[in-house]
Amino acid sequence: KTPSLGQVAKLRHQDGVNFAAFSPNGMQVVTASADKTARVWTAGSGEDVATLKHRGPVLSAAFSPDGKRVVTASGDTTARVWIASSGKK
Repeated sequence: KTPSLGQVAKLRHQDGVNFAAFSPNGMQVVTASADKTARVWTAGSGEDVATLKHRGPVLSAAFSPDGKRVVTASGDTTARVWIASSGKK
């Protein structure tokens, strides 16, 4: 039997989640959603740190190697780079 790890946090969007990834240090998670947002979350608590808004569904997102920035790719024909801690472009 494989041991159950259990759920630590539930990260909710208003529509389907297309992608999720941990930050390099494992302390945050970025999610990309069909609700036209990507979100940066605190991994342990599920706190929403930043909401990154696009004009179309967000297809993927990734942290930079140092974890300070996030890049998002959207169906609105844009890819954007954001400050992970604030959501500013």
